Amino acid sequence: MNIRLRKIALCGVITSFALIAFILEGLLPPLFLPGARLGLSNAFILLVALLCGWQYAFASLIIKIVLGSIFAGNISSIMYSLPAGLFSLTLQIILIFVLNRFSIVSVSVFGAVVNSTIQNLVFCLVTGSLEYLYYLPYLALISVFSGALVGFIVYLTIKKLPEKFFFRVKNKI
Repeated sequence: MNIRLRKIALCGVITSFALIAFILEGLLPPLFLPGARLGLSNAFILLVALLCGWQYAFASLIIKIVLGSIFAGNISSIMYSLPAGLFSLTLQIILIFVLNRFSIVSVSVFGAVVNSTIQNLVFCLVTGSLEYLYYLPYLALISVFSGALVGFIVYLTIKKLPEKFFFRVKNKI
């Protein structure tokens, strides 16, 4: 099978897992604060970036957010999740592929903090209320924990996957 088709197939499978995790996590109550989640679906998006490349990661992220919001019946979450997800994934891609000096765990923590910050800022813009900025330090603490958990899951997954799943050089990861 063609490498491009293998990438698309692998990306589709991982994206479906991200979509399922996104929907299931939306059914759970928030962690300590409104809107705070573990973000386990982001592990799958980061995995797509590492295995297939950044282009596939952006496609997976958009599919996860749009379809997950539609399936969960919460279309308005697109306006919070999409800008935050795109911005944080862009910064993660830069840290991984351009700077190439950070561990997967630290990249994931950075992405989680940026994601929650952008979502909070979008919420403040939409509501016109700056009081919710007081949540930022608490959301950042929760994001550090959840980002470390997601990064550790991705790290362990990368270490356990057989070579045939890698379209990039494994040593670069």
